[in-house]
Amino acid sequence: MFFGFCRRIGGASLLCAAACVGGDASEGGREPPALSALSVPGRGARVSFIEQEAEDAVTNGTALAKDRTRGTLAAEASGRRAVTLSGQGQYVEFTLTEPANAIAVRYSLPDSSDGSGIDATLSLYADGTKLRDLALTSRYSWYYGAFPYTNHPNEGNAHHFYEEARALLPSTLPPGTKVRLQIGPGNNAPSYTIDLADFELVPTPAAMPANALSVTDFGATPNDTADDSDAFDAAIASARNQGKEVWVPQGTFLVGRHVTVDRITIRGAGHWYTELRGARVGLYGKGEPDSCGTGGTSGASSNVKLYDFAIIGQVDRRLDCDQVNGIGGAMGGGSEIAGLWIQHTKVGIWLDGPFDGLSVRNNRIYDQTADGLNLHRGISHVTVSDNFVRNTGDDGLAMWSEPLANHDNTFSHNTVVAPILANGIGIYGGYDNNATDNVLAESQDAGGAIYVANRFSAVPLSGTTTLARNTALRTGVLDSNLHFGIGALWFDGRDSEMSGTIDVSDTDLIDNSYEAIQFLDKRVTNVHFRNVRIDGAGTFAVQVQAPGSASFSNVVATGVGHAGVYDCQGAGAFSIADGGGNSGWSSTYCGAWPTPVYHDGPVNLARGKPVEASSAVAGFPPSNANDGDFGTYWESTNNAFPQTLTVDLGAPESVSRIVLGLPSTWTSRTQTLSALVSTDGTSFAPILGARGVVFDPASGNTATLTFPATSSRYLRLEFTANTGWPAGQLSELEAYAR
Repeated sequence: MFFGFCRRIGGASLLCAAACVGGDASEGGREPPALSALSVPGRGARVSFIEQEAEDAVTNGTALAKDRTRGTLAAEASGRRAVTLSGQGQYVEFTLTEPANAIAVRYSLPDSSDGSGIDATLSLYADGTKLRDLALTSRYSWYYGAFPYTNHPNEGNAHHFYEEARALLPSTLPPGTKVRLQIGPGNNAPSYTIDLADFELVPTPAAMPANALSVTDFGATPNDTADDSDAFDAAIASARNQGKEVWVPQGTFLVGRHVTVDRITIRGAGHWYTELRGARVGLYGKGEPDSCGTGGTSGASSNVKLYDFAIIGQVDRRLDCDQVNGIGGAMGGGSEIAGLWIQHTKVGIWLDGPFDGLSVRNNRIYDQTADGLNLHRGISHVTVSDNFVRNTGDDGLAMWSEPLANHDNTFSHNTVVAPILANGIGIYGGYDNNATDNVLAESQDAGGAIYVANRFSAVPLSGTTTLARNTALRTGVLDSNLHFGIGALWFDGRDSEMSGTIDVSDTDLIDNSYEAIQFLDKRVTNVHFRNVRIDGAGTFAVQVQAPGSASFSNVVATGVGHAGVYDCQGAGAFSIADGGGNSGWSSTYCGAWPTPVYHDGPVNLARGKPVEASSAVAGFPPSNANDGDFGTYWESTNNAFPQTLTVDLGAPESVSRIVLGLPSTWTSRTQTLSALVSTDGTSFAPILGARGVVFDPASGNTATLTFPATSSRYLRLEFTANTGWPAGQLSELEAYAR
């Protein structure tokens, strides 16, 4: 909230997977890639798609360097990296790891000179066969000027660059298929920046339930230009009178205004198949507020069930006095919102209380001009779970207790990526609310991962607010208004002193852009931290800018850029109670704001890239040699030297160091090998002559080889001997620019 001021589940444990994030290559040279928002085991939304980052794919485009500078394409990208395609024939190519018949692409196109955006296409191929052109646009991206922002490029401050485009494929593609996004004939944008692709195996469209009335029986016609709002009203009224559901079949239906829902179930064929579109499309419970959020207290809808369809609006700017949200009003009394795709509305789901009892689960919310979801005004006993939220214009998920307290609500197992303004989760006042098992990533301005505040005229915090088992990835920012760093977790007594109990436990704050934890404004007390891991902080572990107190137990920090604690208030103003088990943040600092120091470490250019071998024993394929897992390995045919292992880096890369590894439990051995490079995959030139490379379990069974920086696309190892086994063996081949 701000008003003017590749895989779904990883295999490693959280401790092991996250411990190396933000590190360097000091431990045997092992440098796993940074965690992505969908690779934190046991936390975040449980989704049905497989995500692949463009920078990890094969490309002949330009890979953008990692950057956190606001207003850059890299900074707004997942993982702070992306790939730009800018000429005919340039491409990004992904390799499917599971069957897929649908793709969603996160991309950015340039804006037009007048700020209205451009429309373009990009070709989609599978194993060299063109499937279709994807329709892309920049009309909903590129905001300028000061909050609440405009579409006028001459105002500067360009940001909010990305969009999502999705498409069903003609058939199901098997694992191993090479899916390529390529600039081809007729693709007309000056450039295309690709952040990532989500691949999914979508089930067939659902069938109409027996106890349902179809909107088509009341005059709605799919895939035409007539407004179907009246038909929806009529279907809802008739179904409610008969005790039946409303069915919305496969197709696109134009809904040009809000449709009121109460004591009704509306079901679609699946959000990939059934779409409600329109400039003002929205489903609203009773109590819909007037402009600027006034009114809306005339009761609440109950027993509303909304399932399995998409709501796609046409909102291209933020007007806070315009109710153009995907879902709105008040929906309590056992209501459910599940299986929806909501895109291009102002707020995906903005609910105004008071009401009690709602489940919001398994939804996807993309490309909003304001919040992803906001519970506003006296809402209670709402569970928001397994929702995937990306590219919102304000808080991803928020509870705003203004002017009535929200209470007993839970945000659990949600994933929020790249809120362009504010926080992954914002809790503004209220009591006994919870945020648990969420993953929050890539905050951009005026926010962090989780914000708890007495702010925006909220009823002051009381009771117990529980923040447990959450993971923050690359969150916190240099606030463009306050001009100092914002923490991944921050606690703010902006309107009044904050004394309600806040319990923070079992939390991972990883690769923080500035400080990990922050206290701000008026007195903040009664905050308790237990089992919190800070792995990388650009400035401080804790930044204190408010009087008050907090207790810390088992809070461990590594990779802190400057000092453990920033505090310029003087002795005794803020009391830190040491509960034991704390380490890595005992130093203190008061002075000018320092430039953050990051511990990103070098990028392993070989991880996950296509790899081939001259031979392999069944069960030990070459792909084991660059999967990031030192427990799996490639092994060649016995007694058949020489043997080769070749990695395609995807594009010419400058390489000066390779790290080789075997499983750490193996006994010592020496393998004789040489290293070669190629620009075309056919003609190879040596960069390291044959030599004996020792793998010793005392040093982690890894070996590092260095050589003058060499630009090449293909990297090959040739094995000619092994003292431990009559074959070439390797668990990891890592390649670095330095």
